[in-house]
This record gives sequence, structure tokens and C-alpha cells, in this order.
Amino acid sequence: MKKSIVWEFLGAYIFLILVAVLVLDFFVGLKFRDYYEKKISATLESNAILAGDLLKEDLISGKRNLIREETISLAKTLDLRITVIDGKGNVLGDSEKDPALMEDHGNREEVIAAIESGVGKSSRLSDTLGLNMKYVAVPVKEKGSILGVIRLAMPLTEVEHELRVINRVFILGGILAVILTLVIGYFISRSISLPIRKMDETARGIARGDFSKRVKIRTNDELGGLARSFNRMADELQLKIDNLGKADKIRTDFVANVSHELKTPLTSIKGFIETLEDGAIDDKENAGKFLAIIRKQAERLSNIINDLLSLTEIETGKGRIEIVEFDAKQLLDEVVWGFSHALSEKEQKLKLDYSGNDFSIKGDKDKIEQVLVNLIDNAIKYTGKKGDIRVSLFEQKDSVMLSIEDNGIGISKEHQDRIFERFYRVDKARSRESGGTGLGLSIVKHIVLLHKGYIDINSDAGRGTKVTVILPK
Repeated sequence: MKKSIVWEFLGAYIFLILVAVLVLDFFVGLKFRDYYEKKISATLESNAILAGDLLKEDLISGKRNLIREETISLAKTLDLRITVIDGKGNVLGDSEKDPALMEDHGNREEVIAAIESGVGKSSRLSDTLGLNMKYVAVPVKEKGSILGVIRLAMPLTEVEHELRVINRVFILGGILAVILTLVIGYFISRSISLPIRKMDETARGIARGDFSKRVKIRTNDELGGLARSFNRMADELQLKIDNLGKADKIRTDFVANVSHELKTPLTSIKGFIETLEDGAIDDKENAGKFLAIIRKQAERLSNIINDLLSLTEIETGKGRIEIVEFDAKQLLDEVVWGFSHALSEKEQKLKLDYSGNDFSIKGDKDKIEQVLVNLIDNAIKYTGKKGDIRVSLFEQKDSVMLSIEDNGIGISKEHQDRIFERFYRVDKARSRESGGTGLGLSIVKHIVLLHKGYIDINSDAGRGTKVTVILPK
């Protein structure tokens, strides 16, 4: 049977309470005994002095019968045991026993102390009465000489009775404390153990593949912090698994897309070759057309493979990155000039805007040029005849921002999150007709990230697209 942490907490609470009760009972008992014995000693001492004054004349006269009678009378009055001892230790009178039958008391601890220091005190079991007694003795003097010793004794039964009462109170208090601890401690321990049990259940659920469960955070203490950390771990694990799923889907889509992209031109090449082999090669006019198509499809294959190799090199970091300082404005001017013919063919207007004076950046010039070529080429391809394209370059404190905006066909919102994926096309037929490989934007994004930059696309279907690139200086 699984042991609950609640009972472990309760066991610890009860053990600590019992230890505390026993320790407290022990020290309170000691203090109580010490207090009562001191109080009894003070009472006995004052009464012993009084008895000494009353018996002094009898001690001077040496009349034992009178001493014994006075001793018994005083003992009844004071309700104490009184013993009168001469200077040699002989018992002259005792309120409880015949002095003739009593042994020498000169060796008693309290008697010796009384003769030496004026007051003697001791506690011990009485040989005569068989009870624990408190003894106090004082000397009786006359002109500097000791006539005898008056010793008073009181049973400690009352003290022991009070100690037993105190012990019973502590025991009952301890039992009550244990009961209260069982009740209150159960709920406290349960409130502590409940989040732990919930975390255990959630962990078991995660182990079974259920990532929907989370631990409810009820407190702001260490357990609350642990619950938050646990939930954060579960969220991160869920995210990683989701990302793995997405990555797996992307890999699957990538393989399918590569196969499809390569299959289309290969099928076309194979078909035209078979047509030529079947006799069309003798038809000079058509043979030339077929060969032109084969060349075009071969070039398309070559472009796809080159882009794939370029993307792989960038992603794996195997491609050479030559960091140099160059003027982004000058490079942009050269790239835009290279598209003059394409712009003229589609009767499009491209406007260049510059804001700032210093457009120097550090990076791989050829790869940044590749970014500019891809983005401007896309703007021209997906903007209709007589469309407008605006390319802006802004100087910022620690970076240069490039903006390419067109009024072309645009991209709908559901496609914008995936636009940078390899081979992802919004309009597959139109993209292939334009001669694209489907890898351009993916290459652009990786080059920008390689330079620790930022890229974003904002677009509306039918209204145009704006691409923003930020490159650090």
C-alpha cells in the first residue's frame, strides 16, 4: 500500500508535540519542586528559630523531660516534626519518636551545616518515618556557645502530590494537543500534499501523452512556485512536441514538394525526348521548339538544385560568409538598375526613397544582394502591368531598414505564416509560370537571420504586399 505524505507530516507533528510536552513537563517539574522546597525551607527556618527561642531555657536547664514535652507541644502547634539535638549529637527530644530509641544525629548533613554555618538544609528519605522529608536545622546559642540544634522536618508528600497533578495536566494537555494536531494537521498536511499529488497525476498524464492537464496554483509560496515551474515545464514540453510535429510535417511536405518540383520538369524533358526519338527530330521546325522547351526545363532543374544547395549551406553554416563593410544605398541602386528591362516590359514604376546619410553596414555583400534581388524580383512578378513599387531605405541608430512595397496581388492572411517555408506557394500554377523555384523567400529569411537581422511581411489579398528588412550596422 502506498504511504501518504499526509501521515508522514502528521507523524512528525505528533512526535514533535510529544517531545515538547515531555521536555516541558520535566523542566516545569524541576522548577516547581525547587520553588516549593525553597518556600518550605524558608517556613521551616523561621519556625526553627522560633522553636529555638522557646526551648532555649529548657536546653540551659538540661531537663530532658521538659524538653521532650515542649517539643511535642510545639510540634502539634506548628504541625511539623521537631527534633532537639545537643551539641554532641544526642537526641534530647523528638515529636514523633522516643529519643532514647533514636541513634546519634551528630552526623546528619543538616545538623553539621547548622553548627558550621548557622543554617543546615537537606532533603532525603526519613529512616524513622519512611517518607521523603525536607529538613532545616538551626543552632541554639548562649553567649557564643552552642546549647543544641533545633531541627524541623516536613514531608514532601504535598510537593510530590502537586507534581503528580502537574504531570497529569501535561499528559492530558499532550493528549489533547495530539488530537488537535491530528485534526488540524490533517487539513494542513492535506493542503500541502494536494498540489504534490496533482503534480504527480499531471506528470503521469504527460507520461501517457496527455499534455492538456495543468496544476492549479493556489498559493504564492514554495509549492506555488513549484507548481508554476511544473506548468511552465509542461508548456515548454507541449511546445517542443508541437514544434517537432510541425517540423516533421514540414520535412514530409518538403520531401513531397522536392519530388513534385523535380518531377514536373523531368516529366516534361522525358516526354519531349521520347517525341524526338519517335521521329519528331526530323521535323526541323518543331524539333527546335522541343529542344528549347527541354533547355528551359533543364535550366529550371538547375535553378532548383542550386537554390537547394544554397539554402542547405546557409542553414548548416557550411557556406562561406565574407563580412565586409559596404554601402547598402549603392548596392540597392545597382540592383534596381538591373531590373530596368523587367520594369519597362510591364510598364511598372519603381520609386526609390532614402532617409538618412550613413547606410554603411557590415555583412556578406553578395548574400545581401541576393536578398534585394529576390524581394524586388517578387514585387515585379506579382504586381500587374502599370503597377507601382516603392523601395525605401532608412538610416536608424544601429541599423538600416529596407522596405519594399507594391500594389500587386497580395497574400491572404492564412498564407502569411508559411510564406517563408521551402517550396510553399500561394498560387502554385502562377508561381511556376513566373519561373520561381519556391525557395527564394526561404533563402532570404535565412540570410537575414544569418546577419542577425529581422524580416517581416505585411500583405492584403488584392491590395499589395510590404516586406520590411532590418539589418544591423
